[in-house]
Amino acid sequence: MPGGFAPRFAIEAGFLILLGVGAGVADLRPAVIVALLAGGWVLVSLFELAVWRAQGRPAARAVAPPPPEPEVGWQVEPEQDQPEDAYPLRMDVGSTHTEEVEAYTRISSGETGRPKDEPPDERGE
Repeated sequence: MPGGFAPRFAIEAGFLILLGVGAGVADLRPAVIVALLAGGWVLVSLFELAVWRAQGRPAARAVAPPPPEPEVGWQVEPEQDQPEDAYPLRMDVGSTHTEEVEAYTRISSGETGRPKDEPPDERGE
C-alpha cells in the first residue's frame, strides 16, 4: 500500500496533539480549547475522507460459481405417468350405476360385514 496508513496517522495525531498543546500554552479558556480541537478533528476527518475517495478500488473479480453439491441419499426414480383411465378413476364410467361401481362403492364405504338388519353401533357405523 503506497503511502501507508501509519505515517499519515502519525502526522494527523501529531497535528491534534500540537494543536491542543499550543492552545494550552496560549492560555485559552477550556471551552475555546475544546472548540479548537473539535475543529482540528473535523479538518483531519475531511482530509481522511479525501484520501479515501482518491484511492482507487480494485474492480470486482468475476468468480466462477461453485461446483454443484453432490446428491446425498438414495437415487429417486421419476414417477411413471399412469394413463388417465387407470383404475380406480375411470373416465369411461358415467352416471349409470353398474354392479362394478356398486361393488367398488361398497368396499370403499367401510362396510364391516355387519348384517343389514342390525342397527348401527354408537359411532354411527
